[in-house]
Amino acid sequence: MLRLTNRLAIVPAVLWLLTIALAGAGRCDGIVTGGLDELVTGEVLGPNLLVNGDLHAGLKGWTLVDPACFSLDGSGSNASLRMQLPCGQQYPYAENAAQCPTGMYTISADIKTQNTIPPRVRAGARVRLLQVAQHKWAFTKAVSGTTDWATSEKAHVQVVDGSVGVFRAEALGEVTGTSWFKNFFVRRENPPALDTFLLYPNYRGLMFSDQSQVARVAIEVNPPENTTMAQLHVGLDLTDAAGKVLSTQKLSPPADGSMVATVDMTSLPPGKYRVQGYLEGPGNKRILTQSSYTIAKVGGATHDTMKAWIDENNIIHMGGKPRFVIGIYDTTGFANRASYFAPRLEAIAKAPINMMINYFLSNGKAEVIYPYTEAMAPLGIYYLASVNAFFPEMKPYPRWARISGVGPDEVITQYAKALAGDSHVVGYYTCDECASEVQPRTFHQYSLIKQNDPGSITFAVENLPGEYKYWRDTVDVLGVDPYVIGSTKDMSNVGDVTRKIISAVHDARPVWVVIQFFRATMLSHFPTEQELHDMSWMAITEGARGVFYWSYGLRGLDWGKRDPVLRQQRYDELVNVTKGISALEPVLLAPDRPILSANSASGAVITKEKDLMDGSRYLISYNHSGSNVDASFTLRRPAHAVLVEGENRSVTPEPGGAEFKDTYAPFQAHVYKID
Repeated sequence: MLRLTNRLAIVPAVLWLLTIALAGAGRCDGIVTGGLDELVTGEVLGPNLLVNGDLHAGLKGWTLVDPACFSLDGSGSNASLRMQLPCGQQYPYAENAAQCPTGMYTISADIKTQNTIPPRVRAGARVRLLQVAQHKWAFTKAVSGTTDWATSEKAHVQVVDGSVGVFRAEALGEVTGTSWFKNFFVRRENPPALDTFLLYPNYRGLMFSDQSQVARVAIEVNPPENTTMAQLHVGLDLTDAAGKVLSTQKLSPPADGSMVATVDMTSLPPGKYRVQGYLEGPGNKRILTQSSYTIAKVGGATHDTMKAWIDENNIIHMGGKPRFVIGIYDTTGFANRASYFAPRLEAIAKAPINMMINYFLSNGKAEVIYPYTEAMAPLGIYYLASVNAFFPEMKPYPRWARISGVGPDEVITQYAKALAGDSHVVGYYTCDECASEVQPRTFHQYSLIKQNDPGSITFAVENLPGEYKYWRDTVDVLGVDPYVIGSTKDMSNVGDVTRKIISAVHDARPVWVVIQFFRATMLSHFPTEQELHDMSWMAITEGARGVFYWSYGLRGLDWGKRDPVLRQQRYDELVNVTKGISALEPVLLAPDRPILSANSASGAVITKEKDLMDGSRYLISYNHSGSNVDASFTLRRPAHAVLVEGENRSVTPEPGGAEFKDTYAPFQAHVYKID
């Protein structure tokens, strides 16, 4: 997402303490949650792949774009690469001879600087892995003002199929002065010998008594060096709160190393339990014990006391009923009265929005949010409080906390305690396109939120496909924001990344997709109503349990505020699209059931099938290709009529009713009601 600057007043501390006390009423204090207990044992780094990465052989293996920009400083173990700016190049770099094939990597270098950087400019020295062919890249944070050596590192750098990674040392921005690099590394990230992921319970480890009592664990085994799959087995222990082992399974992994284990907990009383996997090799020698998960068995009535919760079908419940999420990002200012917010929220509510995020309220304390949610309540809108990047070194860290020296743990604890009693604050927006480097701290933040507001949810949006899986136990709902208009001509990328992120969580966590509702550049265009429709239904077809739109305010819809007629026209188009989605909410909440026996355009036309208990059928679909496609669908049982939802037309079934045909424009989505 695009970053916004917050400008909120600091509300008096007395009012802050008073609101904490008032908000405590009605909190779900008795709820005990679980989930992943500690960070998993992750990838094992391989050897350095760079040619002469430590510069012990001078500049062998390095290509300098201009000798006036780079030179060798020192020799042997004291050698470093010196970058002197300005020089004859606008974008100076030194490139290593190594080429990195498809895979995941960690890149790093030690850097020190003596340079001058213009104010308010992100600039400095860094290293980067560039994907030749794909023209994508990942880089370390730019270093500046460090007069002593500091290690700069970036993990989970992905080189995708069809490309090759090229390593560079370079400058970012308008930098003058001298920078030095040494100890360059590019290391492949090899998967851990054992990876476990709790598929169910899928929400905070909560196993409600009115849902399945069988836990499911995804297991992946990667044989260590000098071992074979046949020599390995996986142990899975179930223990009680006191650490007593209640059961142990010994599993032999299949040839591909992937399997799903089940743990039947039906006979166990309510309480906390722990599931933990470990890998054993020859002679039953333990190779790796992976991080454990806590499962909390609770009564079915527990979820009735929660502001929000997620059921076993990855559907969120809020306001006492299941919902398909239709959300929007807003950039309203702040006030201490609901009447200030009401007109704007009423304008937003012309679309059937049921969830909202607002960056501009994240710089104040909780009492700034109360009048906002008070104005939302009559409109049926719920709120995710933004705690995005609440880390002291980051710009979004609340100003009041920075000034008063309050640490991040105390900020999150106070925030969650104060908002736990607000029934319309259903959760927290914890990361907006955060780098994987902050995932461990966000995981810790999540534990504080679960402790202080257990009846809530957390949501984060990530935009790097190679990093999706690292967030799967760090939030309750994972999101992605494929902004394609102005960045690519292939709108099917919306469907592709939705599919990738759902795969990363094994379809065992909800995924919400953020749809582009802004003009990316002056050379691009604002999404049309047809594009909003197609992108939204692409995400839904691929399995999204909610859609958000960025954004109602700055850098979004308000780019057209100089023309109020155009601004309203654009929002009316979103209203039309979201009303079409909302009208089919019961269909979207129903489980998928097959209705087709054949799809002539399979591969090009992607489908989701719904066979409802009342006998009605729906086919949700989109054209993945950039060409026109004619498709013929064969039904499992005949149809009398086929209505194309939202298009004011119908399709006549072929004689006998077992087949119907339709045409798709490039990337077009159709939703059919089949009677």
